[in-house]
Amino acid sequence: MDQPNSEARARLAEQAARRARSGLEPGPVLSGLRLLTTAELLCPAPPPRRPADAAAVLDALCGAVQAGVRRRAGWLYAMVFAQEALPVAVHGRLLQAAVLCVLRGALYTGGSRAVVRCLPREGQILLCARGGAAALTPADTVPLWKRLAAEGGGAAVFGAGPVFTAAARLPLCSGTPAPCATVQDLLRDRYALPYLYLGDWFAQPWV
Repeated sequence: MDQPNSEARARLAEQAARRARSGLEPGPVLSGLRLLTTAELLCPAPPPRRPADAAAVLDALCGAVQAGVRRRAGWLYAMVFAQEALPVAVHGRLLQAAVLCVLRGALYTGGSRAVVRCLPREGQILLCARGGAAALTPADTVPLWKRLAAEGGGAAVFGAGPVFTAAARLPLCSGTPAPCATVQDLLRDRYALPYLYLGDWFAQPWV
């Protein structure tokens, strides 16, 4: 699942590349890629060969989003408390997508501030994300958080207030974490998940 490969994905990627070469916005094609990616991530998948380092994945993701989103400073507050790796038995792309959906809801709402926290807790991590009006939360957000919890052997809960809030408890596991994309990797890759899930809010690398 970390490196999906399908005919549909290849066709969409080629369409996006053709539009970019022609000077056209690739947005409609990227939306199709996002829907395809979400469908892939929601399907049960074999356990990852190596665990994801939640701390490294979230640090890189939030760093890239803060660098790439065209919005006032301070709209995103990210706090990852980790002195060392936090290995969890999930695919890194699924972890990214779940958090990005909450960030997309916060951006869509306008003045809403997004908050992402990852806290180690006695053999597990507590991952929390908050932002955006609950009534306007993208439809894929809750399913992705539920899938994240199921894949990692944990549990997900959701707040009942007007601001969307999701939290997942994921057990830490053994094993050397897989390498994850850096901030620069995510900014350079036009098909990285921040581009797919945040769309026009995220600076396009070819502009």
